Amino acid sequence: MALPIDPVTGLQNSTYAPKKGAPSADLGQVDFMKLIIAQMRNQNPLEPQKDSDFMAQMAQFESLSQMKLVAQGMKVLQGVNELSSATALLGKNVIGKQVDGLGTVRDMVAREKFGAPFAKLSSAQRVDVANDDRVKAAIADAPNAGMEVNGRVDRVVMDDKGIPMLLVNGKVVDLFTVSEVR
Repeated sequence: MALPIDPVTGLQNSTYAPKKGAPSADLGQVDFMKLIIAQMRNQNPLEPQKDSDFMAQMAQFESLSQMKLVAQGMKVLQGVNELSSATALLGKNVIGKQVDGLGTVRDMVAREKFGAPFAKLSSAQRVDVANDDRVKAAIADAPNAGMEVNGRVDRVVMDDKGIPMLLVNGKVVDLFTVSEVR
């Protein structure tokens, strides 16, 4: 068995195999180390880069990694805050805009019936979900997306992107369009 040869370092590596598929825009630790090695191998021998320059680059990379972690943490906190705001509206009367809630309703029904999101169901289970009256109502109600809905919040559900949606009188209302709470 031939080991893959890394195009940057020229080394054979039995534990690291380059990722296949679409390239990522994110610069990972392995990618950064490859860049440092390539930079060291291709520097001018008469004017070598100083150790302090490499250390500064590594410090900048570590700083970038920490900033990414903080951004991820902030996104989680934002999601928790949005969910808390949505659940605080349970049982209250609101005015908001209806969205095309087919995907949200399908996922909700799929989770109730089979304990999994719609995308993970078998064909037979998907047919069962599609025949549910709530899903049929969501399909029929799709042209009303953007219309104002006034009523009591009966339930909070998450859409496929993790955004909390309100169920008001059987209609899916985007939390961020709520203009009045009574």
